[in-house]
Amino acid sequence: MNNVSIQLYHLISVLLLLFPFRSSCFPRTTAISRKIMAPSTSVTSLGTKTTSSASVNKDNGNEDDDTNSLSIGFLGCGTIASAIAKGLATASQKHSTTTTTSSIKIKHISVTRRSQSKSAALLERFPSLISIHDDPQEVVDASDVLFVCVLPTQTQSVLQSLKLKHNQQLVSLVSTATLDELCQYTTLPPTNVFQMICLPAVARNNGVCLLLTPHQNNPPIVYELCQWLGGCVEAKTKDEMASLMTVSGMMGSFYGVLRRNHRFLTEKGIKEKDAAFLVGRMYDNMIQDVAEGINTTSNDDDASKSSENDTPTNTIFDHLIAEQTPGGLNEQGLANLESLGVMESYDQVMAAMLSRIRGETDGSLLPPSTTTKATK
Repeated sequence: MNNVSIQLYHLISVLLLLFPFRSSCFPRTTAISRKIMAPSTSVTSLGTKTTSSASVNKDNGNEDDDTNSLSIGFLGCGTIASAIAKGLATASQKHSTTTTTSSIKIKHISVTRRSQSKSAALLERFPSLISIHDDPQEVVDASDVLFVCVLPTQTQSVLQSLKLKHNQQLVSLVSTATLDELCQYTTLPPTNVFQMICLPAVARNNGVCLLLTPHQNNPPIVYELCQWLGGCVEAKTKDEMASLMTVSGMMGSFYGVLRRNHRFLTEKGIKEKDAAFLVGRMYDNMIQDVAEGINTTSNDDDASKSSENDTPTNTIFDHLIAEQTPGGLNEQGLANLESLGVMESYDQVMAAMLSRIRGETDGSLLPPSTTTKATK
């Protein structure tokens, strides 16, 4: 396949990549619990209690009970950690202007100093909620829910050097660390350990969290925190989680497509600013069409499925494709992509990425010599 067709096929992946960030609900399946909140309702109210608690009592019926207050901690403060912290802190501040209620509340967020620029930015924006610590044990001691956001090579040594509380909830953002390994490093029970994957959009409360919960059934604390960040898709097995992670791995490809679109326009003499505005706004409109369609057709979980083993048909994507003008540019563009074998190539890319996530291959479809050159 030539370079043009390679860049073109990613266009079809755009809607598949981003629609979770804008959608308000998904049909529930027996294998994966899908629950997404629309941007307008994605922020559930968070409390402002100042007393601490290591558990949540959702059945006491008393909104003022201090047992609903939570302290959140972050080991590592890189791009994803700072995005999650920002999203939770933003949701907490928005509570003061809303009338919604929540079963749990956030009283404090502790972060380790590195990276310095990101932790300092959090403290500057949320001085009454954020604290920075040089000693990671201080973060552990102050936290009910602990997010692990360190490098894969650091995970074992960092966790084994710390003393965690027996009732602490641990959420790992380290994709290479298995749940069994995390339990071994921390001595926490499996019911208290989670694996999570998300993208930086959670900072705007408009993201989606992939949550591996093989030992939990709708975990009340972590699940609701994910809802505050925009939404949650639960996986009950490692295979399900690996499949879901494949889609999250297409973010770079999506941005590459937008860059190509932008470059095409500027090479044709369009001003750079106008080209960027057009590309960004048009793709944003496409995603909004998907979100609107999902909101319309998927509010009733049972209405969108006929049996456990059925393959989905007549999806929102099928409807949007069918709406293209017969004989128009969009219909022709899709037909050209299909004739070039782009859809099959897209499947190959996804399969290769999944094999890398599972540890079966390095995920590359390029010859070894090309791969070596590309990584230099």
